[in-house]
Amino acid sequence: MLWWLCVSVLFVALQPSLCVYNCSSLYNRVPSNNDLTVVCGISVITLNVNLCTAQWAGFDPSGLALNSEHNNTLCKGSIDTSVNPPVIRFQMPINDSYANPCRQSLQIVNEAPSSSGPFSQFSTIQSVIITGYIDTPSSLTGFISYSTDLYYHFSCRYPLEYLLNNTKIVASSVSVAANDKNGSFVDTLSMSVYNDSNFSYPLVVPPSGLQLRTNVFVEIKAVNLSGNFYILLDHCFATPTLYNSSSTEQHDFFTICKVDSHTTVVQNGNSKTSRFSFEAFRFVEHRDQDRSTIYIHCILKLCEPDQCKSFMNNCNSKRKRAAEPGNEATVSVGPIYTAAQRPDPSVSANVGGAAQSEKGQDKMTGAVVGAVFATAAAVLLVVAGWFVLKKVHWISGLPHLK
Repeated sequence: MLWWLCVSVLFVALQPSLCVYNCSSLYNRVPSNNDLTVVCGISVITLNVNLCTAQWAGFDPSGLALNSEHNNTLCKGSIDTSVNPPVIRFQMPINDSYANPCRQSLQIVNEAPSSSGPFSQFSTIQSVIITGYIDTPSSLTGFISYSTDLYYHFSCRYPLEYLLNNTKIVASSVSVAANDKNGSFVDTLSMSVYNDSNFSYPLVVPPSGLQLRTNVFVEIKAVNLSGNFYILLDHCFATPTLYNSSSTEQHDFFTICKVDSHTTVVQNGNSKTSRFSFEAFRFVEHRDQDRSTIYIHCILKLCEPDQCKSFMNNCNSKRKRAAEPGNEATVSVGPIYTAAQRPDPSVSANVGGAAQSEKGQDKMTGAVVGAVFATAAAVLLVVAGWFVLKKVHWISGLPHLK
């Protein structure tokens, strides 16, 4: 009996918090990688560690911390017993390493894209990779230990190149859900169109479409974007139909280095907002239609301020076509309608009326001329008859020879 009591005391000593939380016997095992779940959010990375396996391994759940910052309460997790199994939840804001007390690693990498897709014009595309770990204090006391140190490594990868396509004028903006595995900043991005240079009034397209040469103002904005990133528009273009990566029919508004003469780049690469404007046009293939449809598309990248500036300064460098599938994201807001240039009906009516008038005048003139000729002919006949009668009467009055 004394032996069993000693074993029980030893077991409790090794696992001081075993009875604190209601854990199933299914989790009486050594911790594994599956005990960590990672959600790569747009502003916060959320980490959940299985409390029960950590407890069974002999650790106080409150002892775990981000990146060995065990003396910083901001880097400790909070215990959530409302889920099964209970978890130790950590939340790490995404920003630069200097402002983050838990010191995660943030690295921007260049990646070789594939030979197809919307980013095929670029030689490389970039991603930001945030890495870190959760661990327990090192076992420094005693000569032996029955528990291992816990170490959970995690990383979140965020692509920095995005495609906003099929932009429609009829709506002001729209967002797309983020990738909940790798993480994405795309749901912080939106594209809007306006009818004024102050970008204050959303563009309203009349049913007949915009008149040609009307100025359309486009704004791409990042809202609640974490980290020190700016928006750089690499390429904005228009198509007559919904975006298709295999289609080659497009009108380029601008690339970083080349701007169409009817397009003005207002702001690009120097903040979390980029803006440009263009004059409304029509696609020639819509010449037989009442309206021409325009879909706007933009390929953009998120870059650190110095990198954005470097890209702008080095825009003349040669770039070959390439891109990596899966890095693109779409936002739809369109199409834009432009009015066809057709003759004014009132002008056509006036022209038709003039033609009818001229035709009537021609008929009247012909009738008058005909009447004149007919009268002259009748006069000539009367005169000719008078002369004939007179001659006959003269001949009949002459004496006859016998």
